[in-house]
Parts: sequence; C-alpha cells; structure tokens
Amino acid sequence: MKKLYMAGAAVLAGAIIAGCGKQDTAQTDSSGRDPNEVVIEVCGEKLTNGELDGDVDKIVSAQGDKLPADQVEYTRQMLRNQMAQSFVVEKALVAKAKEDGYVVTDDDRNEKSAELMKSLAGRPDAPKSFNEFLSKFPLGKDRARMEFENGILIDKMIKSETAKMPGVDYTAKAQGIIANIVSNNNAQASSEAEALAKITSLKAELSVPDLDVAAKFAELAKANSDCPSSAKGGDLGEFTHGQMVPEFDKAAFELPIGQVSAPVKTQFGYHLILVTGKTPAVEATDSTPAAPEKVRASHILIKAGASQPVPSVEEVVEYFKKRDDRNNAQNFILEVLRKSDIKTSDEFKDLLPPPEEGAQPAVETSAEK
Repeated sequence: MKKLYMAGAAVLAGAIIAGCGKQDTAQTDSSGRDPNEVVIEVCGEKLTNGELDGDVDKIVSAQGDKLPADQVEYTRQMLRNQMAQSFVVEKALVAKAKEDGYVVTDDDRNEKSAELMKSLAGRPDAPKSFNEFLSKFPLGKDRARMEFENGILIDKMIKSETAKMPGVDYTAKAQGIIANIVSNNNAQASSEAEALAKITSLKAELSVPDLDVAAKFAELAKANSDCPSSAKGGDLGEFTHGQMVPEFDKAAFELPIGQVSAPVKTQFGYHLILVTGKTPAVEATDSTPAAPEKVRASHILIKAGASQPVPSVEEVVEYFKKRDDRNNAQNFILEVLRKSDIKTSDEFKDLLPPPEEGAQPAVETSAEK
C-alpha cells in the first residue's frame, strides 16, 4: 500500500478507523513484533505496534463470521497498512490545521452530521441518529467522534487553502472545448456524407444478374472495403447471434441468401452485406448437443467518423472544476506531508512522501536516525 496521502479530503473525512488506541501490551506478541516499539511518529504523536495491532484486532473481530478464515491474515496486514497510512495523513494535517488556527464550530458539526445522515438514509441498516452512527464503530464512540471532527477540520483547511490558489476561467475553457467538439462533428458529418455516397454508388454497381453477384461483390470488396476482410473478398466466415454489432447482426440474419442489403450504418461506418449461407439452429438430442443458428456473410465497409455528444458549458465547467479541486487538494496534502516531522520504522518507509526534486527529504526512517 503506497501513497494514500494522495487520496484527498473526502476520503480523509471518512477515515474513522485511522489513528491509534491505547491498550496494555506484553513485551512481544504472536507476530513476533515488539508491541512497545514506536513504528510511526508524526509531529510528536506516536503509534506503537501494540496500539496499531490492537485496533486491527477490533476491526477483524467486528467482522465475525463474515471474514473467511483463509483471508484473516491478509486482511490483518491490509488493515495494518491502511491504518498506518491514515495515521500519517491525519496527524500531519490536523497538526497543520491547528497550527494555522483552524477550529471546528458547532455549525460545522451540525452541517456535516446532517450531510452524513442524509447520505445514509434509505439503507437497510441506516442509523436513526448521529449518536447511533458513532456508536456502531468498532474502535469506540469516542474515537469515532474524534476522527469525525478531525475530518471536518481537515476538509475545512483544505477548502480554505485551495481556494487561495490561482483561479481558472472555466467558462472560457469550456466554450473552447465545446467549439472543438462542434467543429470535429461538422467534419465528421462531411465524412459520413461521403461514406454514404460511396456505399450507395457501390450498391448500384451490384445491380447484376444473381449468378454474378457474389463475384462482383468480392471484386468491389477487395478494391474498396476498409475492413481487413477485403483481402478475402469481404468474407467474414460463419457467425452466430451476438458476435457482430446489433445493426449488422439484425440485417445479416434477416437477409435472404444471395441478396445484397441496403446500406447498414454501424459505429464503424456503412456496410453492404451479402449473405452466402445459413445454418439453422439444432435442438439437443441424446447424442448431439444443441447448436445455434449461424450465418455466413461477406461485407463491404466504408468507414465514417462518429460524432461526439456535445456537452453543456455547465457540464464541462463542473468536470474541470472537480478535477482541479481534487488535484489542488492532493498537491496541498503532499506539501504538508513534505514539511511535517514524520518518522517511521522500515516497515512503513513507503508512507513517507517523496521529496521535491533536488530537495533533501524533511522526514526520516528509523534506519536513518
């Protein structure tokens, strides 16, 4: 598990299981780890093996019979990594928020708890109150409340700090993108008109006696078709229902043997289809399995560009704003982590953020102490 610190504010606000719980520990445990060893220290707050594994025990125990026995050890290690990562991110960001004077108000609490309850409404196991919601967490109600408030504090800081970043004229950007889509669609419309004109012309050339249709079709396919099957005169071999795109499938199975279709439009362009054989479906017997209906056909394809749906300015603005908000939040989190005093054991050294290019890391592992 690496780089959970890039997750963003929304994930952090829900990281109720992050952090460490206090417990009495012996000198060693069944894993062979020293429970008193400090494995992570962030801005002066320490996490020991015993605290981390104690929290993992509570989460696993809460699963009960839902967790298969052969997945317990894997789940324990995954939780250990995730909770260690959450501890690093949460403690660094909370320390930064408090240092910069951010606080959680009653209005903040009421707003976020109302949003949370609304998001859970309608679920079969939805809590009837925020207090019930907190009580359901396996690490305890007090821990749940602390993590919930830390999430509010972190979100508040990130939204405030990223709002200070240089703005973007999203409307102008959206209008430019839409103009490009419309221009491309106009070009594709011309291409489609040309493809339809060409396929219609080829259809006219196939007005020959029935005995000559197959040979003439193969000749035109080799000279004009945009499909690799043109090398074989357009022959696609046998196929069953569902192997071709729906429009092609429908035309081929409805067409009589030896008859050339009208132009058929699919996502690939325009087709002329010539059915050269049909095999009816066979019901299963004691000695033979069932077999589906099959068709053998050739085709000529003239490719045509597909137009794109044109979004509204509001849709494009929303997309780019959400993307930039997410990227700005991730960059802010990474910068906070780079400047935070973080120490880890070798086990969790991958949780340390990469230093800026050309800069010395501001964090260390136990091997570097």
